Amino acid sequence: MKYTKFKFKHKETIVTVLAENDNQYNKAVSAILQARRRIEEMIKRDPYFLTTYEPYDGKGNSEIVEKMIHASRIANVGPMACVAGAIAGYAVRAMLSEGNFAVVDNGGDIVIHSSEELSFGIYTPNDLSLGFKINPEGFYSICTSSGTVGHSVSFGFADAVTIFSKDPEIADCFATRIGNEIKEEFSKKEIRDVLKKFWDSSKEYIDGILIIKGDIIGKIGNVPKLIRMKVDYDLITKG
Repeated sequence: MKYTKFKFKHKETIVTVLAENDNQYNKAVSAILQARRRIEEMIKRDPYFLTTYEPYDGKGNSEIVEKMIHASRIANVGPMACVAGAIAGYAVRAMLSEGNFAVVDNGGDIVIHSSEELSFGIYTPNDLSLGFKINPEGFYSICTSSGTVGHSVSFGFADAVTIFSKDPEIADCFATRIGNEIKEEFSKKEIRDVLKKFWDSSKEYIDGILIIKGDIIGKIGNVPKLIRMKVDYDLITKG
């Protein structure tokens, strides 16, 4: 598949887009701006939507906000926990009117639509040089939360919690929720306990969980096989 890589930034949203053509990329940009407008309108209507770390009790003003509210209730976090995944998913869905291949990486929350194998690296502070290959066969999401990398709010100390799911809002929410549980001095056993606890409650909604903390790697469910992969820092979508 031939594609072009684009970078786009608007306010806090910084994305990498892989698109088949310029029309597809333009669809992504329009969708991102529209998604942000809907979310900003919701925040203006009720500032609590922005600040709460608990599931939001009210009704949304649009489809994207309703998806965020629904996912946050499932994962027991605030709706803004999945804002990046929600925007990425909204953009990829819009891109499909102009082609069948689309990737949007919104700061480590990645949504893809592809029938071809793709490779992804995992960046951690100690550079474990890990990655994986995945053949999504359609719409899929890979969302990551970190307590040591990036500017997103996390109350935990995981280098990476990655969730694999067909639903980007739910994947992003669970990445945040599980990331919050990883304490600074966690052992292998404690990480295993977190994996089991959350797998039992989330496997209806997600495919797999990957946790990386220091040199500890834990996974459960359908997680792609990890491979050695040099992660090019310049390819990371970041501010």
